[in-house]
Order: sequence, then C-alpha cells, then structure tokens
Amino acid sequence: MALELADLRVFVTAASVGSLSAAARELRVAQPSVSERLRRLERLVGQPLLDRSSRGVSLTPAGERLLPHAERCLDLAARALDIAREDDTQGTLHVTTHASYAPLAVPFVIGALQPLRYAVVVDDQHSQDALQRVAAGATDIAITLPMPHAHEVRLHTFRSDPVIAVCHPDHPLTARPCDTAGLSGHPLAVNLWGSGAQLFHELLLDAPTRAHQLYRISSAETAADLARSGQAVAVLTRATVERDLAARTLVELDVSDMPEWHVHLMAAHHRERAAEPAIAAVINALGHLKSRPTAPTDTTTRETPRPHASPASPKPSSLCT
Repeated sequence: MALELADLRVFVTAASVGSLSAAARELRVAQPSVSERLRRLERLVGQPLLDRSSRGVSLTPAGERLLPHAERCLDLAARALDIAREDDTQGTLHVTTHASYAPLAVPFVIGALQPLRYAVVVDDQHSQDALQRVAAGATDIAITLPMPHAHEVRLHTFRSDPVIAVCHPDHPLTARPCDTAGLSGHPLAVNLWGSGAQLFHELLLDAPTRAHQLYRISSAETAADLARSGQAVAVLTRATVERDLAARTLVELDVSDMPEWHVHLMAAHHRERAAEPAIAAVINALGHLKSRPTAPTDTTTRETPRPHASPASPKPSSLCT
C-alpha cells in the first residue's frame, strides 16, 4: 500500500482542527472520506494516529511523531509544484510568525526577499509550535518569543520591545498621572510575558485588582483592540501599537511604578541553513530593527514599591506563547 499525500493532508488537517467533521469542512469533502483516509494511513503505519472521542480527536504518541514529518512532506510537495510553475522566481520562503508581531516583522522579511525574487508564504503559530516546525524543516524562518528549542534551531534576538500601558484618548486616566493602584480601578487587558511581567502581576494583586476586571490576553493585538474600543486599558508591547501612538488613536499612560519590562523578539532558522542567501537576507533585515527607537528617550529606571520581588520572567504559559 503506497503512502498518498491526500492521506497525510487529512491527518494534518484533523490534528490541526481537532475533529473529523471540522477536517471534512476544511477540506470540503464528505466526512466518510476523511475517516477512510485516516484508517488507510493508520493501517499503513500499523498503529492508531488519532484518539477519537465525543469531544473530537487528539494525537496518539505515534501521531505526534508523524505530524512534523507529514507537515514537511506536504510543504515539500507544495514547493515542488511552485518550482515547476516558476519562471524567474528563485524559490519560496515559508515564514511562521507569532501573530502579535507579524505586522512588525513581515514587511522586513518581504523587503529583504524582493531583490532575490523569492515568493513568500506566511502563517502564524504559537512560538513553541513555530520552533518545532523550524527543527522539523516544515518552515524556513520563524518569528517567535524566547522559548525552549531543539539544538538544531538557531535563534537571533532582533528586538527587545518595551511593554507599555495604553488607552483610548477619551479614557479618564489620560487626564492625570497614575500608578498601578490607579490602573486597578479600570478594566485591564494584559499580555503577561517577558521580564517584569511577574512583578507587574504581583503589583496588580496587591492593589487589589478585581478578578472580573483583569483580562489576561494571549494576543497583544486583541488587547490593543480592547483599548481602541475604549473597553480596557491595554498592557502590551510598544511594537503592537506604534502606528496607533503615532496617529493618536491610542495614548501611552505614564504609570509611575510600572516595572522596567521588555519582551525579546527572536528570529529562528535551522542551523544548517544559516548560509542560504534568503535566510541570511532576512536575518540581516530584521537586524535593522535593533536600532529603531522603541521607548521614550527618558531612560531613567522607574523605582518600584516591591524591591524584594524578583523581576525575572515568568515561566511560559499557554496564555502567552
């Protein structure tokens, strides 16, 4: 029995969306066809790849081993077609990015590749998933937050982005200076990641902040939308709202006891591919972001009322990866 790409595509889609019915809708085929292709692939492998239940499907150990290689097979097949159809295009670069930072990084990626005549494919994943895809060869470049990663993956820090508090221009907090206690009286949309996050969270709890007014949001862009609509004060990276600050659709708040707090943005690629022209061009282009101003010119370190607390980064959580 020969392995078919269609079988792998059904398996990858089902693993991604979490159910056979959703996979059938995604692939625009009948659900019995999805089930039959999965059974065919499992017969070929010799063991189950997905655990089925009333709540959907989940990967078995064998499925977890197969998934990155299946994704790579599908990617290579798509690239083969692209190459066969190309005229003067030199190739295709697959970029996987943390969704919150795509608006910042993707223009630099595309700008770097245009002179090389590369097609660009961009998707978004959580940082851990993006790094696993780099290690497996399923994506070429990943834009991620710092995360544990395989030895085969090389990381470059291209920007250390400050975390700030922003709100709608008509928000009452814009009329006066405030501290964390002042923030705690208003709905807060917070992206708790990076150095300073743990200390800031402790300050909010000491304020105290009402649980129903604290929204822990994994996507910085979602937190920014809540601020744009006036529903909350957002605490997030400056990169997410640079255009809003320039256009005055959002206003940065001067929070007197805000910890010094940064999120490091990384570019990742497979170590063995560092010399490839497209990857080298992207890393070089992203390096120019290091020199861009990301914070107010006043670099005085803010004092905090909790000198005994450690500002170390919290452990990564599913909310913020």
